[in-house]
Amino acid sequence: VYDTLVPRGFLGWGNVSSLGFSFAAVIAAKLAFPQRDCVAVTGEAGLGYMMGNLEVALRQKIGITVVHVSNGGFAGYGPGFWGDGHDPFTHKVLDYNEVDMSKVIGELGYHTERVTEPSDVVLALKRALAANESGQPAYIEFICSQFPVYGGWVSR
Repeated sequence: VYDTLVPRGFLGWGNVSSLGFSFAAVIAAKLAFPQRDCVAVTGEAGLGYMMGNLEVALRQKIGITVVHVSNGGFAGYGPGFWGDGHDPFTHKVLDYNEVDMSKVIGELGYHTERVTEPSDVVLALKRALAANESGQPAYIEFICSQFPVYGGWVSR
């Protein structure tokens, strides 16, 4: 859906994530490359860490987009980096049916959308990026399953 095909077109955090990192990173990227579309991708826990800083993009008129993969859970990375005892299982948090984050963030002044159909993803991104052109930050909440739903091809 979203290809980064230019040098320095993707800014990531490596193997260990700092929750909420993508918001500061997307602000920095937009200030460094104002002509580029800049998108932060986050989940429930990362969004929680971002909440107190969302007003910065509004106050400074920084046209960035936050994409929230909303699945009602958060998890670790599985065994490995931290060694034995690390919990690889998904933990349930507030479900998207309990809190509509697109409404919450929309009240701040963001362009917001809540996407429930895969066929609406591309158009929602285009509308968000169009809002960014005028300096309005955008937030898109992609509603998805907490666990992967595989087709019949997986069992073959």
